[in-house]
This record gives sequence, structure tokens and C-alpha cells, in this order.
Amino acid sequence: MFDLNDIKDPSFVKNLTLKELKILADDIRVFLMQSIEKTGGHLSSNLGTVELIIALHYVFNSPEDTLIFDVGHQTYTHKILTGRAKDMATLRQTKGLSGYINYQESIHDQWESGHAGTALSALYGALVAKDLHQEKGDGIAIIGDASITNGMAFEALNLLGSNPKYKGIIVLNDNEMSISKSVGSISNALTKFRSMKIVIKWKRIWTKMLPAFILNFLSRVKRGVRGFLQRQNIFEDLGYMYIGPIDGHDLKSLIHHFEQIKKIKKSVVLHIITEKGKGHIEAENDKVGTFHGVSKPSNGIKQGISWSEMISLIMEKYQEKEKTYVIMPAMEVGTHFSHFAKVYPDRYLDVGIAEEHAATMAAMLAHRNVKVFLPLYATFAQRAFDQILNDIARSNHHVVFGIDRAGIVGEDGSTHQGLFDVSMFYVMPNLVITMPYDAKEASNLLHYAFNKQSHPFVIRYPRGTVLFDKDKDTIHFDEITPSWVKLVEGNDINLISYGPSLDLLKKAVEELKINANVINARFIKPMDDVMLHEILKTGKPVLVYEEGSNTGSLYPQILQFMATHNYHNKITSMSITDQVVDHGHYEDMLRELNMDLVHVKQTIQKLLS
Repeated sequence: MFDLNDIKDPSFVKNLTLKELKILADDIRVFLMQSIEKTGGHLSSNLGTVELIIALHYVFNSPEDTLIFDVGHQTYTHKILTGRAKDMATLRQTKGLSGYINYQESIHDQWESGHAGTALSALYGALVAKDLHQEKGDGIAIIGDASITNGMAFEALNLLGSNPKYKGIIVLNDNEMSISKSVGSISNALTKFRSMKIVIKWKRIWTKMLPAFILNFLSRVKRGVRGFLQRQNIFEDLGYMYIGPIDGHDLKSLIHHFEQIKKIKKSVVLHIITEKGKGHIEAENDKVGTFHGVSKPSNGIKQGISWSEMISLIMEKYQEKEKTYVIMPAMEVGTHFSHFAKVYPDRYLDVGIAEEHAATMAAMLAHRNVKVFLPLYATFAQRAFDQILNDIARSNHHVVFGIDRAGIVGEDGSTHQGLFDVSMFYVMPNLVITMPYDAKEASNLLHYAFNKQSHPFVIRYPRGTVLFDKDKDTIHFDEITPSWVKLVEGNDINLISYGPSLDLLKKAVEELKINANVINARFIKPMDDVMLHEILKTGKPVLVYEEGSNTGSLYPQILQFMATHNYHNKITSMSITDQVVDHGHYEDMLRELNMDLVHVKQTIQKLLS
């Protein structure tokens, strides 16, 4: 048994025997299951990479050798081996360890990204930098079978394979899943590679029994026979030496292959087969992604359902009125569309981690008069900026976007915050941007988007919960006008926001006992000019509260409106502008950003003074 809290850096693993390495792997796996159960976090992906990361640190010398993890949510073992086990109780907590790679945490964290498909481009950059600085060391990218289907990964794969000057090591971690099951022809090709289960089992046996020099000889024979009998695979066609597939949980085999790869002079793809959730029975049997991320246990009573589930229920109900088509970029479980996919398989397509492709495909569907719904996490919508701007907004194609995880996302951290989508969409012509306040408004906005609009239409919604009882409440579709509404009426001040943030303004008004207009700006673009004239003519002060960047969002549009119409009301905004928001609990983040109830009340009092 190892005391993982005593680990300072990964160099100690080089002095361990194979038996000790296996004990270390078992200890880490138990530790992860116990730790993640308390803190929440990514479970399946980390249980699947324990042996891989131990083997990497056994053979390579971080940070001289650059380890680049795609996405970074599968690196908890890496955090443990680099001296952070003692801090794992703070994982994803406010001021605690990040759930991803973090430059500030360790010199061993050399690539920080929460978005898939970036590792191979970063690898090429690392190799060029090493060459320019005349530095020693290898560059190793660890990328999953779903991430490698991303277009950006293919661009880097093509470039690196064509340049013999640089040697990059690519570890293709093949577990048949990203968050949900992998899709596409590349995934199918990888399935064929790994389909000979008996071969992998035999490899496991003879790797344990035979000495290294015989294994090396047999490996060369195997490559020669395969080259004679088989067509080259896609990696060899692109200029790589392809090795595998091998068992990604066999430490002896992993170490052997990494040691051989260090001697090779050209770029290499090592194809390993791992099992997501290994060691956790339920996670091992999970084929839809339920155990991809585990939430921290809640002490309170959770009311309602998630906004994601609410939108999926509305979309299912809407199919009774008219059929639509859903394009899903690898987020079926997160967006709660699994049931929709089963009920309407002919109206649903998961395109994998390919947001750019999803947007352009949606544009063509809309061009051919198909009503299409495209759900994207706010942070991932940014990846398709060009396609949304040029293929959808510019040409005014009627695509309805569901922008999930809009606003502060809490524990997932800086790469996943949904703070920029309003600003991004506001610069695009023709787009309508909305955000519902409650479940009823969500259903009405979706009905309006499909039935009353011909423009590209954005419905954004946060990560939290919305009041809705699936057993008692029903979904209805009522007509809605593109206008703002007053949730509370008063004469002293005008408080403007959209979405669930309005509850914060209502609470402030209640506690301050003031007469205020609390205005639901549910149509963020275009604004309600009639309402704006009405409230600005009173001369009363205005507060615009936005859980996001106000650069290019609602606040500057109101300022422009005031300047155009010569209004001089006292006005200020509360927003999250020109800031990187780290991970932490939602309420803690609001407090740190001066966006919580206390600061709302203080801001209102200043405006009224």
C-alpha cells in the first residue's frame, strides 16, 4: 500500500518493480473512487487511464518530456503522481484543485484546454518550440478516439505526419466513448482494429511470460506480416508508424512499447485499448456516459429538474405539433436527449465532437426547409463562430440554437464558462437572442422560434435547475410576443436582466423594500424599444444585470439606444467583463465577482442615492 499523500513528484515510479507499479495502480483506482464520490468530478475517464499515466511517467521524464493531454479531464492520476494527492479533497471546489490541467498548479501541466481535439496542434507547437530552443525531450500527446475525429485534430495529424523533421508521439486512447458513444467512420475503423479481443488477451499472456528481446522480435515480425497482408491504415497513410492495438491496462506492455517508441526516429501512433470506468462495475457497464461526470452529493433538497432536461422535454412535446430535426455534437447525455434519440431516431443525428460541421450541416438543412434544433454548450458554441456567422447568420438560415450551460458553470472552470455567447451572437446579423425566465417561458420561446420566426434563433439557458414537476406539470405552447415584461412594477428604479438572474433582482427589491420595475428582457436581441422608451422617459435610474461579458451584449446596446434618443438616466451594469472566471461553487463565484445579492443591493442603493 502506498501513501499517495506523500508523493512529491513522478520520479519515484522509476524505482518501482512491476509488481509495485500494479499495487500503485490499484491504490490510485481505489483512491479515485473514494475521492470523486465526495467531491464530484470525472469518474469513468480517470479510472480508464490509471495504468497509462503511470507508464508514461515511468518511461518519460516530465517536464523535460512534454506530456499533452487532450481535454485534460482524464488526468487525476497525473495530478496524484505530480504531488497533488493531498489536495484532491479540494478538487473542483472553490480555491481548490482544477478538474482539468492547470498551468498554475504544476510545472508538469504543460497544456491547458477543456475543449477536445486540441492536443495534436499543441504537440506540433511543442516540437517546434523544442527545436527552436534546442531543448531535449520528447513530445507526447494523449488523445481519445472521439477527440481525434475532431476537424482540428485532423489538421494537425496531417501536418505532423508530413514533416519528417519532427517526431511526435501520439497515444490514441481508444475506449469507444468520449462522453457519449463515439460515432462516425473513424470510430468504426477503430472498432475493427480492436475487434480481435482474443488477440489482445493472448498479447496480455505472452507479454507477461516472454522476455523483452523476444517481444521486440515478435513485434517486428508482426509489423512485417501485417504490412504484407493488410492495406495500410489511415495513420500509416498519413506518414506515421502505427503500433497496436495493445491493452492499455497492461503495465508491462505499455512500458515495453513506450521504451521501444523512444528509440524510433519518426512520428508514431500508439493505439491502446482502455476501458472507461475500469474497476467500478457500474461505470464499466455504462455505455451512454452516465458515469462520465459525477456530481458532488447535495445536502439540500433539489427542486425541479435541470434546464437541459426541461428543454429536451419541450422538444419531445413539440414533435406532436410538427417534426423537427436535432443535430447533436456529442452531448446526448449532458443535454438529456437520449430519450428523444430513442423515440425519434430518424429525426436525430449525433455528429460527434464536431461543432463546426454541425453548424454548417444545420445551415443546409435549414436551406432545404427542414426545421432544425442545434443544442450546444455555450463554451463549445464558440468553436463554431465562423460557421454560425457565415453559413447561418449571414445567409439568414432558420436554425434554432439551444445554448446550454449559459452563464457561470461553477466547478468545470475557466475553459467551460458560458460568459461570451451573448456578445458573440450580438455581432452577427439576423440572429435573435433570447433567454427564458421559467419553464413556461421556455416552451413558449421554442414554439415562437419554430412557428413565428424565419431568422436564426438562440435560446440560452443555464446549468442549474428550473421548477417543473414531471409527474404533475404539463407542457403547453402559448403565443408570445417579442417583447419585455415587468415581473415587478414600481417607480423608483428600473432593474433589467434575463433568465433566472431575475430572481436575484426580485429578492433585492423585496429585502430593500423599494418600488422598482424588475424587467424581464427575455428578447436580448432585438431589444424592446417600446419598453425602453417607457422606462427611460421617467428619468429614473437603470441597472442592467448580466451573468456574462457586457462587451457587445445588452448593456452597451441600451447605452447606444439612450445616446440615439438623448436619454440621460443614471445607468450602470453588473456583469463579468474582461475576466477569466475560475472553477468553484456557483454562489462562491457570484460573491467573488461582486455579482451576488449583497452587491446587487449595494449597487441599487448607490443608484438611488
